[in-house]
Amino acid sequence: MKRESVRSPRRRQAILAGFLPMCAGPDAGRGYRPEFRVIGVILLIAALIPRPAVAFDLFARHQVSVEFTTADGKKLADAEVRVFAPGKPQVPVLTGRTDKAGKFAFPADEDGFWTAEARAGDQIARTTVRVGGPETQRELISPEWLIGGLLLGLCVALGIRVVLIRRRRQAK
Repeated sequence: MKRESVRSPRRRQAILAGFLPMCAGPDAGRGYRPEFRVIGVILLIAALIPRPAVAFDLFARHQVSVEFTTADGKKLADAEVRVFAPGKPQVPVLTGRTDKAGKFAFPADEDGFWTAEARAGDQIARTTVRVGGPETQRELISPEWLIGGLLLGLCVALGIRVVLIRRRRQAK
């Protein structure tokens, strides 16, 4: 029996039908079905819609939330925010925008006085937040060492698995 080439249309359709059911049928090899394209476009649009900034940092020890208001007490909605780390008052370490309630959250990875500044039109609001302090406890192990240890453990486990598989094959 003659084997068909992988490049032949019938063979490609059979492969796609087995691995990608959404591509099976008369449109196989010509892309995705229209409903999958619509879902993809919707997901792309949802990903591109601007939302209020909430920064997330895996190594941050504190999550700081601030609320900005004007001098007469009105919320600074959708204001541009710049955050400055302790000891670095000229260089913003994070930028973003406040939400409709004038709130902005950011991660703080070191202790000290953090400064946040919000600007909306001609209005400017500044706040300084003390992060940490004498009652703050140090972690037993830093996040970098923890992730490194976990990756090392994963490599050792995979190595042991490979050795066991090779021994089983040699025994047969």
